[in-house]
Amino acid sequence: MRYFYVFPLFLAAALFFSGCTQQQKVVEDIVAAHPEHAKVVFENAYVNAVEFTLSPGDKLPLHKGGARVVYSLSDYKLKWTEADEESEKEWAKGDAHWHAGIDHAAENIGDTEAQYIVVTRTDSMLPDIGDYDISQDASQLDPEHAKNIFENEHVRIVEVMLPPGESQPLHQGINRLIYSLSSYNIKYVSDQIDKETQTEQGEAHWHAADQHAVQNIGETDAHYIIFEFKK
Repeated sequence: MRYFYVFPLFLAAALFFSGCTQQQKVVEDIVAAHPEHAKVVFENAYVNAVEFTLSPGDKLPLHKGGARVVYSLSDYKLKWTEADEESEKEWAKGDAHWHAGIDHAAENIGDTEAQYIVVTRTDSMLPDIGDYDISQDASQLDPEHAKNIFENEHVRIVEVMLPPGESQPLHQGINRLIYSLSSYNIKYVSDQIDKETQTEQGEAHWHAADQHAVQNIGETDAHYIIFEFKK
């Protein structure tokens, strides 16, 4: 008779712990799991850049997240879950912020589409920048066209707005990712290469440290974000 009492208790305990395990499951690759909300726009040995789009009511389950910087492409409101704590977060278009590498979940609880780009540093050491210096970047030498919108010990984010026909003087840049907020055509002259490039909105590309000047040779504003990584 004792067996009939013990077995239901054992079964209940097994189901309970199984449920806990399922609740605590963390998605390893959010892009692979939810391609309808996340797409990779650039990746190399040093960074991974993912663009997220969440319509009102959309959710991202608990998933892995490395040390990363986030730039908002729209105004939005999220329910944010991190370290078993829930909070409500509101960000405006053009906001930027840093996150430590903690598992997290997100839900769009606002009335607008949430669009943002997440740039995550990998474990690979950045290339040596030699004598190039972030103190000589566009935000310091060309404040008319470039402004520092966020900075910490890991990264500096610079927003550039260059109207047609205008130029940036010679300045330096460290290892960096460029994300285009508009489509534009520029002439890029550096101590390593001279070229003309046509870039589409939403594209991203990588530059190693160099000294360069930029001229907008197109008919539209050249509007882009520079993620300058210090380490």
